[in-house]
Amino acid sequence: MKEILTIQVCLEEIQDVKGQKFSARMIPFSGTAKGPYFQGKVLPHGVDTQRFLPGEKPRLSARYILEGQDYQGNPCRIFIENNGQEEPDGVLRTCPALISDSPALSWLEEAELTGTVEGQDDGVLIRIFAPEESERSFLQPGSIPYSSQKLVISKNEKQICGMFYVPQTERPCPAVVLSHGYNSSYKEFSRECEYFASHGIAALAYDFCGGSVNSISSGDTTQMSVLTEKSDLEDVLECLRRFKGIDSGHIFLMGGSQGGMVSALAAADSPEKICGLILYFPAFCIPDDWNRTYSKEEEIPATREFWNMTLGRVYFQDARRLTPFKTIGTFEKNVLIIHGDQDDVVPLDYSREAQKCYKNAELEILPGEGHGFTPHGGRLAAEKVLSFMQENLK
Repeated sequence: MKEILTIQVCLEEIQDVKGQKFSARMIPFSGTAKGPYFQGKVLPHGVDTQRFLPGEKPRLSARYILEGQDYQGNPCRIFIENNGQEEPDGVLRTCPALISDSPALSWLEEAELTGTVEGQDDGVLIRIFAPEESERSFLQPGSIPYSSQKLVISKNEKQICGMFYVPQTERPCPAVVLSHGYNSSYKEFSRECEYFASHGIAALAYDFCGGSVNSISSGDTTQMSVLTEKSDLEDVLECLRRFKGIDSGHIFLMGGSQGGMVSALAAADSPEKICGLILYFPAFCIPDDWNRTYSKEEEIPATREFWNMTLGRVYFQDARRLTPFKTIGTFEKNVLIIHGDQDDVVPLDYSREAQKCYKNAELEILPGEGHGFTPHGGRLAAEKVLSFMQENLK
């Protein structure tokens, strides 16, 4: 565990209520807070409440707001609810819950925090700790401010919707288009988009048409296939290339799972528009999977439920006809493939085969990671991707 916040509390006037059997106490307080990620003070009206039950140690419940700056120098606030009770060893241990308006501190809202409270001559010292795993999973943002905006692309009676994260820079900036996996959404890559944008690379994440039961883009899942998703990506790419403030000569494609294969196919068809390709556990197994399931086209049903989504005949027809390893190698620029060695959905051998197809491909294997990275694996992957893009922009 790492100490991430230390709060020096100055107690104010104590108010007591003594009942016939029980008693309670309210203690307003002020104070200062410091740590590796935040520096600030306790705002007025912070209060600690305590209940005293017969035969039990007092139970503490404090609520307060800190105001100050995060480690990037941005003004922010942190709300803290801290509940605890003195344990048999005499230590008062707590379970803090934090909420912050700082994007750089958002990881604290999901971390399993612990705390201690220590009495001192001049007040109370509160310590809050985060697991090392939570800290290792934390993507450290860059110093470049950015804005995010909803994006709607209308073409041929379809609407492709998503989010666009744009660095606030004077010069046109490079960009990356992120394509989600099967039955997922643009939110799959929200954390990466914020991370890349804060390092000066615009990031556009979107929903495929019919690509998910929760898609905010138009279209029905029964009309989606790998090739319709490839067409969506091509439309998004053309829109991005015309976007003011984007360096159209430096655009990357990035995709996960099915979105990875879609990105690879799109890059192979338009290599002149792409400066680099990033693939997370790309699902090059899709043609083999569905050719094994339906050895003859007449066996394909009109619809089929698969992984909580209804697919139409077109999905299986297109999947069976694809031969990705015969086409993806026409993209001769740099490629980064990241794959876990415990992936039970897309075997690692498919990425090894893809690496052989490309002229300039690096395969990063993450030990212990499956199909969809853990927070720690996701951080390692995102940092690797950022380094890859930065190297290719030199």
